[in-house]
Amino acid sequence: MLTVLETRGLDVPADVRERVLESTDLTELDRWIRRAVVVSDARALLATGS
Repeated sequence: MLTVLETRGLDVPADVRERVLESTDLTELDRWIRRAVVVSDARALLATGS
């Protein structure tokens, strides 16, 4: 998902990058990859909710 965000031209702050790289929860990672294609800000990737 980091590649998707970067390819879309979004800045990926260090805290977001670190959180993504540390995750081992497949459900969470699946949710994030789906969000990575639609969010307008990388921090929104980690937002709780929908």
